[in-house]
Amino acid sequence: MTKLYWFSIGLTGFIYFGFPVIMYLLAQLFGKEPQQGGIAPFVSMIIAVHNEERVIRDKMLNSLALDYAQDKLEIIFTLDGCTDKTYQLLSGFKDPRITIVNNHERVGKVATLNKTVPLAKGEIIVFSDANSIYDPGALRKLTRNFTSDKVGCVAGRLSYTDTDNTSVGKGESLYWKYETFIKIQESKLGKLLITNGSIQAVRKNAYPYPNPEVADDFSVPLLIQTKGYKVLYEPEAVAYEVATQSLKEELAQKVRIVSQGFKGVKYLWKQLLALNPLGIFELLFHKVLRWGVAFYMALAFLFNIALINEPLYLYLFILQIAFYLLAITGFLLRNTNKIKIFYIPFYFCLVNFAAVIALFKFLCKEDTKTWDKAHTTRVGEAR
Repeated sequence: MTKLYWFSIGLTGFIYFGFPVIMYLLAQLFGKEPQQGGIAPFVSMIIAVHNEERVIRDKMLNSLALDYAQDKLEIIFTLDGCTDKTYQLLSGFKDPRITIVNNHERVGKVATLNKTVPLAKGEIIVFSDANSIYDPGALRKLTRNFTSDKVGCVAGRLSYTDTDNTSVGKGESLYWKYETFIKIQESKLGKLLITNGSIQAVRKNAYPYPNPEVADDFSVPLLIQTKGYKVLYEPEAVAYEVATQSLKEELAQKVRIVSQGFKGVKYLWKQLLALNPLGIFELLFHKVLRWGVAFYMALAFLFNIALINEPLYLYLFILQIAFYLLAITGFLLRNTNKIKIFYIPFYFCLVNFAAVIALFKFLCKEDTKTWDKAHTTRVGEAR
């Protein structure tokens, strides 16, 4: 039982601390800075949209104002069964760069992208979301990384705004800082594991037309890697989104993401075996095994109770209790909390609790290919 206790603790510690350290060391030893040039390929920006009347005007204005040669940019809004005023609002804009594809049946984001990519004229396709506002130079920063033909995908950086209002927002901000560190190491090795669907660029002839059941930010970079291309991270290409302010929305978002991850492994496992050993190592410890942390922690807690008669394990049990009390306090103070010692444990538990729910949803075969994004991340309004 002692060995099982330390295995549970050790595995959790390795996932969150050992793995980033190993990736950092590998990046220092074998990593390379990406080859960048002042290239300006023709870019097709594709925005998949479902009922985005609150933010679609701001997205359109932002897209038209991007600092990229007008004769080398097309902006495709592809509607996924919209039932609100999104189409009417988009139709009010007259610009030769704009194309509107009005798909009346809702089939999900990935299926919509798969239907739209063949219509794109660009050598490089940039995928975006309606609630993501790009920095003016984002497209130039993304495309400069495609100087080498070996690069198949480049992901930008998603930056959250309004993160100081609640513990949920603060926790998400810290989580992304942690993830960004790992992304930088993976990128130096040309093996960025997961991108963000709100700002990712793909070489059109490398687009893998993934299974519609699997999220694009999971399937696209991994399948492109299996083709032998590099997948890079460009932190200077920035998209801004409002952080979720609601605990319910944040939990639902995390559950959906992890559920999609489980489905990705289920549907793509044969293709994923084509990843090289480093890619498989990343997939296991950055994602798959991390999804089980709640179970490792639960086992450690139960084993600790069985070993509590020994002084060392009594102290360790007290530390576990203290950690969960901090998390509960962070939950109770989530709308007013400004102290990291509370919202870090709270967010850690929230993320791992979401993974447990996601597993049950996955086992129950709940449909996740269509969903509605968090309401509090939509700050615009129909005009």
